[in-house]
Amino acid sequence: MNQTAKVHVPQTAKGHRPSFFDDPINDRIMAMMMALVTEVSVLRDRVDTIEVVAAKKGVMLAEEIEKYIPDAARAEARERQRQELLDRVLYIFQEEVEDIARNDTAEAYETAVKVSAET
Repeated sequence: MNQTAKVHVPQTAKGHRPSFFDDPINDRIMAMMMALVTEVSVLRDRVDTIEVVAAKKGVMLAEEIEKYIPDAARAEARERQRQELLDRVLYIFQEEVEDIARNDTAEAYETAVKVSAET
């Protein structure tokens, strides 16, 4: 296999997502919230690491951070990261849109079971 060839890994699991609430929208909102909580937790860890490492080197970052203005390349990179975050947070809705496009919904499954049972 070519070392530079990319391997496609599906981004969605097969089957339906488990539900925990009576209203499916609550499951989607909970999934989004948990994705955000995960992101915030990772960011807090990284900020803490930066502050600790900087302080050990005698660098006080707060004032410098407040004055910082990103250049065009950094601003573009940040926008790309923001979009990736939104993609992860809104993944549950994207997955549902893809299920509908494939007609792979709970309703389609129930209909298939009923038709199968009738034959």
